Amino acid sequence: MSTITAAGAQGTGLQQPPVALLNTANAITQKYILPVLGDEVLTPSPAFWAMTRNGKKFSGGELVYALLTQEEMTGGAYWGNQLLDTTVVDSIQPADQVWKFYRQSISIPITDVILNRGGAGALDLIRSKYQVGTGSFMQKLSRAVWHTSPQNTSLDVDDIDAWVGQTTNTIAGIDRSAAANSWWLPAANQTGGSAALNQATCELAYQAVVYGYDEPDLLIMDNTRFANFKNTLTTLIRFQDMEQDETALQAGFRYHFVYNNAIVMADRYCPASVAYLLNTKYIFPVFHELDYFNVEPFIKPTNQRTIVSTMYLTWNIINLSPRMSIKIINIS
Repeated sequence: MSTITAAGAQGTGLQQPPVALLNTANAITQKYILPVLGDEVLTPSPAFWAMTRNGKKFSGGELVYALLTQEEMTGGAYWGNQLLDTTVVDSIQPADQVWKFYRQSISIPITDVILNRGGAGALDLIRSKYQVGTGSFMQKLSRAVWHTSPQNTSLDVDDIDAWVGQTTNTIAGIDRSAAANSWWLPAANQTGGSAALNQATCELAYQAVVYGYDEPDLLIMDNTRFANFKNTLTTLIRFQDMEQDETALQAGFRYHFVYNNAIVMADRYCPASVAYLLNTKYIFPVFHELDYFNVEPFIKPTNQRTIVSTMYLTWNIINLSPRMSIKIINIS
């Protein structure tokens, strides 16, 4: 068996074999460099995609929306000249969220740009760093959707669990622990009894948040819970038919099984031992129309030969009706 003699074999160096004239070849030859960038670390979030699949929602100014908090009882049957109730009822309350600001910096030494001009320039340095920067930015947004460290500070967006899994927090300026604000609570957590999520548990959760034809459209959990849930449904025709989600063509998450018209997805950012049944008509990201992935041109600090560009995004996650979604807990 031949012994490999390496001379800078990693990168643009040559090695023996296959090169016989190793020193000569290293002086006059360069390896072919593929003009592609292979991703080894980034993880997509199907939940983030699913909440924006029906189009981006833009807003400007303050992030305030009106909520109907009670039925107005000034109506019903009457007879003849009966006095009619014309009481004024203040049945609308504002939800007031604050915008959250995110950034991603791209820094490149100018000396590296100068040196990236030979055959190695087949993979342009600036273009590659922008690709890495945009991918890294999406990684941060995907973690923020789930409040996953390090995107779990008070500066981060109001995440899925804050909206769907908690009942005593203050969100959008409304204290959920106050009895008078019970209308602002999500459906009570459904427990799975320390077993794999099954049809019986899932149906109880579904019935807690379905209102006529307005039903949840996304059931999401981590990969382990997804696999266990999938295994409990293999005998059902609905699963075996493997519904095609035609709205997912651009994201790559195309084929799924469907539970009561809710697309079932695995998201690696989702916390373990839980699942979320969401109605994405009501819970979705909203983006500020004046700061949507804005990119600043490269600038150079006065004391460094480095160029820096930054991408910015202003956004938050809103929920127009928390009662339409539910968290399923204690599943294996």
